Amino acid sequence: MLITGDRELELLGRYEENAYLMRMMKVAGHPQTTLYELDGFGHSAMASPAFSLLLQHIRSIERAAAAVE
Repeated sequence: MLITGDRELELLGRYEENAYLMRMMKVAGHPQTTLYELDGFGHSAMASPAFSLLLQHIRSIERAAAAVE
């Protein structure tokens, strides 16, 4: 899971770097890689809204792992 701020407010090139990383992860065999762009949030402001996305993602992985057991 990759999360960036708005590409117009984020550090120059940050979104594009993450888009490239996502593509390379998929090429390397990790199709579950996702990229979220938080519209309206810059580099430092994107952390707080990103936490809820991250927690949701972790919980979905935990549920999937529990279902396999």
